[in-house]
Amino acid sequence: MVKYLSYVLLFFSLFLFGANPVMSEDKQGPKAVINETEFNFKEVKQGETVEHTFKVQNQGDMPLKILNVRPG
Repeated sequence: MVKYLSYVLLFFSLFLFGANPVMSEDKQGPKAVINETEFNFKEVKQGETVEHTFKVQNQGDMPLKILNVRPG
């Protein structure tokens, strides 16, 4: 019985104090930060070309790869 209780306590302590990346606050990897998420061009005449640049900053600790961009 004591041996069984020791195993249960060991498992429980490993679960609580182990390095669990799901429960960690310090997430590793890329983190895209976009301060401006919308831009209104107002009225655009037909055939006119318009542009706007959205600045994307990587505040993570790994390279950020942007694989797909769609207009909303």
